[in-house]
Amino acid sequence: MRKNGAALIAGALLLIVSLLTWGYQLARGLIVTNMRNPFDWGLYIATFAFFVGIAAGGLIVSSSVYLFNIQALKPFTRIASLSAFASTLGAGAMILPDMGRVDRVLNVFIHPNFRSPLVWDVAVISAYLVVTFFSVFVQLVPDGRKDGSPLLRGGKSAVQLKQASAKWSRRISIVGLPIAILIHTVTALIFAVQASRPYWNTATLPPDFIAVAVASGTALVMLMFLLAVGREGFAQHKDALRTFARIIAGALAVHFCLVAMDLIVHGWWGSEEALATLSLVFGRYGMVYAVELILPACTMFLFFSKNGPSYNRLLLGSALLFIGVFAHRLMLMLPTFNAIPLTVTIPGLGLPAWTYPAAIGELKEGMPVFVSAWNYVPSAVEAAIALLPFGLVTLVAGIGFRLFNLLPGQLVSGPNVERKAKAPIAHKAGV
Repeated sequence: MRKNGAALIAGALLLIVSLLTWGYQLARGLIVTNMRNPFDWGLYIATFAFFVGIAAGGLIVSSSVYLFNIQALKPFTRIASLSAFASTLGAGAMILPDMGRVDRVLNVFIHPNFRSPLVWDVAVISAYLVVTFFSVFVQLVPDGRKDGSPLLRGGKSAVQLKQASAKWSRRISIVGLPIAILIHTVTALIFAVQASRPYWNTATLPPDFIAVAVASGTALVMLMFLLAVGREGFAQHKDALRTFARIIAGALAVHFCLVAMDLIVHGWWGSEEALATLSLVFGRYGMVYAVELILPACTMFLFFSKNGPSYNRLLLGSALLFIGVFAHRLMLMLPTFNAIPLTVTIPGLGLPAWTYPAAIGELKEGMPVFVSAWNYVPSAVEAAIALLPFGLVTLVAGIGFRLFNLLPGQLVSGPNVERKAKAPIAHKAGV
């Protein structure tokens, strides 16, 4: 993001492609996706969960800095809040294509079913969007614009504005931290309360979601900062970046511990359905599961390195982490929906339970009407529409870096900073 124009162009292109493809889906219906009745959640919900985690992690970073007064990390709070706001926009937008009938989205607000965790997820995301917006706004009030002038003056001096900004940032953090934890907890509970899906039905899912959110959200904050300041600014904040790297590595260590506990419970005491799902995890989807485990593990070892973080190591580790976390979200869907939990047992014959076939919802010549599994691979339409949150996050981040001072004061290239940087040189020259 050093060259904000590239971020703006990339974000705009991704948005145009995704919106045009979404228009095609609205005209033709969800049949243009490769989802069917046996596989009703796919790439869209996986992408939604991915961005919800990043959003939660960003505000957890920003709120924790103010609540625990971590001075070394305060220069990063603006980027953390911006990344949380942008990711929340992306996550919320990703739900709409999955709904199909977007015209009925208001029914969630007009006729909510409070027994549905989806209603609570919508409520938490809406509240989170408001909190992250105000978190960004109050931090940009003192000297938000690129020219160094404040967003609001109101008769207050620069010192008063900064004091008010710090006070309100702390107040928002008190609300923001629990909401950040709640947004991903509710998202995890949408999966965990599904008793018919043994792979999801586990108490370790909410804390595991939060651990992954802390890792991925912190990694995005660090990645945005590194891309904005380049190698020159990296040396100035190496200690703070080392702290970020250790936070990410520690969160991943917790994640791997919870994954191990979950696999042991499912494998040791699991029902026949749970074991069938595990056979898919390590069998048909073994390569995707390997990506989910190996790449974040590489990130953890890179960030725990005794030599300390380097610019390239932090970039590489962050990239590996994002790929691994996205594979983690996909692996929530792939094995679970291919293990159809409907079975029928014929009494007295001693035969194993038969998987009850499910109607795929499409009648086409040469295609079976009933199946016991659906080999889901996202269609090109799904892949193009799933670019929507990536475009939103990139565009919002590009606009933020172009218009506002999001970086630590000594790294901002505004006119005031340039004059301050030139003054010592003039003094040394004897001027």
